Amino acid sequence: MGPKRPFLYLTIAILFYFVLATDENKEQSHSTSVAGMEKLLQLEVKFLEGLSEYANELEKRLSVVRGALTQMQAESEKAVNQTEYYLSSPLKAFSLIRRMHQDWIDWKNYVDEPIGWALVAFMEKHTAELPTKNDLQDACIAMQRLKDVYNLKVQDMARGLLNGKQYDASLNALDTYELGQYFHKQQQYQLAREFFSETSNWLMNHTLPTPIAADRANMLYLFAAALVKINYYSVARPILNLAMNLANDNLYDILLKLDADIESLSQEEHAIVPETETTQSFYKTGCRGQFDSPSKFYCQYKFGPSPFLRLAPLKMELVLLDPLIVVYYDVMSPREIYELQAYARPLLKRCAVYVDGKSVAQKSRTSKGAWINKKHSNLTLSIARRLEDMTDLTLKDSSEMQILNYGLGGHYAPHWDYFNKSSESQKDDRIATVLFYFAKVEQGGATVFPRLKQAFSPVPGMAVFWFNLHDDGTPDNRTLHAACPVLFGSKWVMTQWIEERPQIYARPCLKRH
Repeated sequence: MGPKRPFLYLTIAILFYFVLATDENKEQSHSTSVAGMEKLLQLEVKFLEGLSEYANELEKRLSVVRGALTQMQAESEKAVNQTEYYLSSPLKAFSLIRRMHQDWIDWKNYVDEPIGWALVAFMEKHTAELPTKNDLQDACIAMQRLKDVYNLKVQDMARGLLNGKQYDASLNALDTYELGQYFHKQQQYQLAREFFSETSNWLMNHTLPTPIAADRANMLYLFAAALVKINYYSVARPILNLAMNLANDNLYDILLKLDADIESLSQEEHAIVPETETTQSFYKTGCRGQFDSPSKFYCQYKFGPSPFLRLAPLKMELVLLDPLIVVYYDVMSPREIYELQAYARPLLKRCAVYVDGKSVAQKSRTSKGAWINKKHSNLTLSIARRLEDMTDLTLKDSSEMQILNYGLGGHYAPHWDYFNKSSESQKDDRIATVLFYFAKVEQGGATVFPRLKQAFSPVPGMAVFWFNLHDDGTPDNRTLHAACPVLFGSKWVMTQWIEERPQIYARPCLKRH
């Protein structure tokens, strides 16, 4: 393989997007769960080990590989030592998805010579485990969701400033370039320009941990040419100027021609349209923590009707009477939470929504879940009894409990839990919902009721209970609710939907007048 081959690969990746050939039927939806992305980090650790061995064998390229390896290992060690915290950052999570989709393929091509066959073979073996093009697109959509819901600025996002808090994380040039490409395809040219500008700013002072960084002038040329190709001339100009200062004679002539092209084509650049938020829905208001706090809450201990509650009453807070919304505190211990999470982790799968009676994966719900039967263990039997004590309802015929983990920008768009059983095919409906929280989320991840102007931030051991139906069995559309995108953190919850018909004696169906 000739020395120019790695540069050809990157040229293709930057200008046309590198498409990873995998079996779409094995789509793993990596970005939809922090727990799911842990496997990617573990795989990246193995890739780094293989790359380190390759670097030791290939003395001629040692300076190139070692220079990149130092940066990449430092990031990997930081992630492994604090895996969940690391993946809680949307910036780190997005970078992981993008580099596992693109950068490692670039490395595979770079070492695709006899001396690197061991690493190539290992990577080929694990190709199906890597994020697909769809995974990368989902990650871009998640970043857009975070920006829109929390009204974040592009510059702040790129530099790790999220909602006023600075994190030890940032996006590199390839990350911001990927996002710029995404917004460009969505015809959001101003947003694309802002991300491309961050690409340009980053390249002025940093070197990428990829094989193309061996020739910085050529790397800058590739980025400038790619930006010129899609008419972002003003963003390409600083990159091109730096490349001209660093280039040798052969490359300098090519750069001069590109510079002339910029001069003649600059009038075709996309017009700048300032981005403003014209409206703010109650959903976004709630997610941003901007609902007015009620002047009073009604708190008490629940001592009955179960005899057990006389010995161990439940801490409850009555939030609303109509519709009824109650918050319970300390209803699940850390040990119980740990046991449920341990059960769910290996079983997590992409969550779906019901459409025309079928479960379908949609972008309106991005998380992974696992079902657990109430008879699974003594713990789940205990929780089932606790649920009946909390709600004064029976769990007979109700669905299994669902444990959920949210990933990069994980959310559930505004929805109702009831099915609206006006359809004859729907035999029963969900009269009530209980939502348990397993973990604190540093930013985002609240449950909001836009029409009721109520928002609940995750607190470990807390549970929210509400009725989805009126007392005559008709849907209560005021219970529209949503899971706000997780801005920073790992959100774990467990849901129990309670069926209506078995409640004939606990909550009789009454006529409305």
